[in-house]
Amino acid sequence: MEVKFFESNMRRLKPPPSTLGAATLPLHYANLIIIMEKMIKSPQSVSVDARDDLYSMLPSSLRSSLRGRLKGVELSASDPVLTGEWRTALRSILDWLSPLAHNMIKWQNERSFEHQNLLPKTNVLLLQTLFFANKENTEVDITELLVDLNYIWRFEREMTAKVLFDCSNFN
Repeated sequence: MEVKFFESNMRRLKPPPSTLGAATLPLHYANLIIIMEKMIKSPQSVSVDARDDLYSMLPSSLRSSLRGRLKGVELSASDPVLTGEWRTALRSILDWLSPLAHNMIKWQNERSFEHQNLLPKTNVLLLQTLFFANKENTEVDITELLVDLNYIWRFEREMTAKVLFDCSNFN
């Protein structure tokens, strides 16, 4: 009887093939989302090296999706109204995606052998993480975050360059 109970519960935890859990990607994507969240909070301090490091963390499916999306983004990023729209889009995606990413990290840490007796339990359920998230939809949203972040990063760089140029011409 106990074996049947265990087997039936294990089937419920087995993620469908279309999910991040089935692709063994939820923790990796959670880390990507949290890194992007930090970059979005302070895009002016994101170095080229940090962007390159983030890009190198992307799986090939996200890289090709990002390359395709960036081809459609115009070269100049100097429109403050458009930048505001990009920021709004970023916030709306992060409002629901970020808690799932943070919960994924908490859930994983609670199960880590090293942390089992050190960290207080938060009782995060696996359903509150990225584990059962649809892989394709999540990749679309992460790609959107990356495109938006790229535009805002370019806007910040162009505005900084403009200010520096204006200051050098003033003297």
